Amino acid sequence: MKLLAIIPARCGAKGSTNRFLQDLGGRPLLAWTIEHALNCPAVTRTVVLTDQEEIAQSARLAGAEVPILIPATLAREGVSLEAALAPLMEEFAKREFFKPDAIMILSPTTPLRSPGRVTAAVWQFQAEGADSLVSVCAQPQLFWTNPRNPRPGFDLRLRTRIQEMGEAERSFRENGSITIARGELLRENKSLVGSKVTLFLMDEKESQEIDTLLNCRPSQEWRCERIAPEPVRGSPLAWMDAIVFDFDGVLTDNRVLVNQDGIESVLCSRGDGMGFDILRAAGIPAFIMSTETNPVVSARARKLKLPVFQAVRDKGAALESLCREHGFKPERIIFVGNDINDLPAMKIAGFPVAVADAQAVVRKAAWRVLKTPGGFGIVRELIEGILGLPDAMPGA
Repeated sequence: MKLLAIIPARCGAKGSTNRFLQDLGGRPLLAWTIEHALNCPAVTRTVVLTDQEEIAQSARLAGAEVPILIPATLAREGVSLEAALAPLMEEFAKREFFKPDAIMILSPTTPLRSPGRVTAAVWQFQAEGADSLVSVCAQPQLFWTNPRNPRPGFDLRLRTRIQEMGEAERSFRENGSITIARGELLRENKSLVGSKVTLFLMDEKESQEIDTLLNCRPSQEWRCERIAPEPVRGSPLAWMDAIVFDFDGVLTDNRVLVNQDGIESVLCSRGDGMGFDILRAAGIPAFIMSTETNPVVSARARKLKLPVFQAVRDKGAALESLCREHGFKPERIIFVGNDINDLPAMKIAGFPVAVADAQAVVRKAAWRVLKTPGGFGIVRELIEGILGLPDAMPGA
């Protein structure tokens, strides 16, 4: 299935870009939804629909396409999304001969989707053979209509307690987060909703909408910051400066082999070598930071072609020094550790990661805990599971 993901970011006649470029968790609001689309394996292309060049530039930096800018007349209030999509679809048909089998609309003002939710929506759409999918959230309240002539939206004789309501007794509201439709619907009926609709259930947190900075209540803005989703992974260069790895217990299995002459050897994964090649090809700086002063650390670093810092007693201070030297921001650093001496650096780094067999206190302090134990190819899991990089990069 050729699935086109479209993220509408229309500003209208006033040309205000605040709504889509406002900061949320250190990046533009628009970038969160672009990330969700890029991380969905089923999406063929991710396109932002806008009438403003400033938004187009931000969208491209986050990894999306902006084939055209739509006229301001199609961005003003009251113009349907279906009408605004027309020039984009004509562009695809005439110049690129691209005809999507399905179109997915992702609202940039509902950025709190949980990881994997877009993929789950696509799966449901296909599994149920639907014409359309609409995302909703449950409203377990007792609704009435028309205050002048009150009418209940429920059976007064039953009047189920809210906490005891089953799914069939609840109302569901469209949250605008995800809409999917067969391509024929838009092309033939100029509509995104067909006769066979499937409802994709999302929770209340995921359904929260962030309004413009001018209209957003401070309490609502703060609340959205506090529950912001996980960092953008679809385009690592957009949110990360570098990755720093501990050595023993991270790039090794934390054991050491000592012969009768006192010469030490360690066990590492060959898969890590290819992993670092992929990072280099992606333009992501990587470093090794070790407490040990041992030739084996230097030898492995040379083999991996990585800068190495040894005899580091305070990894937190060392990480701050590294950031100052290279112009990195600590909040844009991934630090991978396994033991308590890694905690000072993990507290400073924006994205602390622990290997699967790390100490309990380290796992607790981590943003992510890998499924792979140290020394068994943790770099590859980091690349594929967190950064979302392809298994092979050009030049790797």
